Amino acid sequence: MEGEGDCILTFSSYEEYVKSKITPADLFYIEDEQLVFEIFSLGLQSRGVLSCEDFNSTYQKNKKKNESLKRAEERKEDIVQYDINSLTDHTMSFFYAINCHMHFCESNKICSILFIRYVNKNNSEISSYIDINSEKIRQKIKQQKYIYARKDDLAYFNWHNNYSCTNDSENFQIIVNKQVGILFKYKRGGKYFTLNPVRRGMKIRLSDNISEGRASAGLSLGEEEKMISLCDGVERVELRDENYLQCILYTLRV
Repeated sequence: MEGEGDCILTFSSYEEYVKSKITPADLFYIEDEQLVFEIFSLGLQSRGVLSCEDFNSTYQKNKKKNESLKRAEERKEDIVQYDINSLTDHTMSFFYAINCHMHFCESNKICSILFIRYVNKNNSEISSYIDINSEKIRQKIKQQKYIYARKDDLAYFNWHNNYSCTNDSENFQIIVNKQVGILFKYKRGGKYFTLNPVRRGMKIRLSDNISEGRASAGLSLGEEEKMISLCDGVERVELRDENYLQCILYTLRV
């Protein structure tokens, strides 16, 4: 009965299936159609007729198989092939660009920070630096929702009332330095960088910070005295989107 399972899915009921197996010859020799149906319902292996129990079992098995294949095809269609060389393509749409960066962040090939500047509903200009490699951002982008500033972002600025704050994230540590301003440390690779251009080989002393105390600076006693080199390979792409006054993705290849 090869192929029988797939054919079963074309029937809406077991009764319909059995009736399809009854031939005019069967009705000629057994004139009672109901009796023929009852005989066939017992399952006739010689005629390739399944019993009701076998029919239901095979039907459910093949239905689940087909549904799994359909889901696999849908997932295959949803897969987008991202090119790491397109990270600085300013023609990308906002959602495509964020998805592209998140894809390579998740595979540990890059780390990315999003800078946004916009006017909120209170007519206040807000800007923020955001770690995009987080579950919070993934869920927003999955739902095609735009990203707006929060006070728990890496850095948050309200230019109307001059309120500002900084926070460490799962991937980055923030250090406010007298010489270069906001300094980012990528936790996984231990690399230090700023989002402003720096000369190649530039070194700074971590103790030159303006945060109050070692705890707020996030530095240990030995760490604050050492000189560190700043990475100079930060790439920048500015995206055009009507929801923002400015939208920039900063990327460091790790």
